[in-house]
Amino acid sequence: MKGSKKENLIQFNKQNILLTARKLFVEKGVYQTTMDDIAREANYSKSTIYVYFKSKDEIYNHIVYENMNQLKQGLEEGIQSSSNFEDCYYTICNTLVSFQEKYPLYFESILGEISIDQESFEKMPILRDIYMEGEEINKIIENFLQNAIDNNYIRQDIEVMPTVLALWASICGIISFASKKEVYLQADLKCNKQKFLENGFGLILQSIIR
Repeated sequence: MKGSKKENLIQFNKQNILLTARKLFVEKGVYQTTMDDIAREANYSKSTIYVYFKSKDEIYNHIVYENMNQLKQGLEEGIQSSSNFEDCYYTICNTLVSFQEKYPLYFESILGEISIDQESFEKMPILRDIYMEGEEINKIIENFLQNAIDNNYIRQDIEVMPTVLALWASICGIISFASKKEVYLQADLKCNKQKFLENGFGLILQSIIR
């Protein structure tokens, strides 16, 4: 069922503001971009921007949420299309690599701390959405690991949820390091970024397989 004209207009304006903010955050940086900049670039008055978003932080968090949703969908699709455990593992790794390359500005945000207290959720409901999206991504990885344990692909002695978080931190940490140190890797170690990533992902995999 299609929404009303008013609802469609609200969604159109919100998306226009978010698209404009995305562009400015990349071009100028998040801290350097102001609400005045967003209003001017989107061709709205600043008061109109505040009708839809209370602050620049809220705009930024909406973009983080949208990106996390895309990441979740990418992980789900990649896992479903994988034929075996190892293929699935590397699909997860490569999905995160692609995400970092497409959204470098927001990749670090998915590793950052988020307030999980009720007061923060009430002040900015999008934070609850981000938290829940993160929990759903954790559940995807948890199911992947549990299935691997049940089928004797990986060690039986691991605790699933701590391993989920350790894998997440390790894989994302390697991706972040490779991105920031790409020139160093090539110049000093004669190792290109792709080779470094493959080696790092392989080492992580070796720590959990039987």
